[in-house]
Amino acid sequence: MKTEDPTRPTVSNVDAQNRHLAQQAGLDQDLESQVPARYGSFTVTTLGVILVVLLAIAVWMVF
Repeated sequence: MKTEDPTRPTVSNVDAQNRHLAQQAGLDQDLESQVPARYGSFTVTTLGVILVVLLAIAVWMVF
């Protein structure tokens, strides 16, 4: 007959502990409810450089 070791946690206890820790840390949110960033950092940097260049051209043409 197989007996369980009282010092060893059962799988259901470990799962319950993991769920509790995830809730405390705020990690238990549904991944589908999180909205991804619309633009990545490369796109934002590229658009910023283009904007600066266009502003420099406009200032150069006016003055």
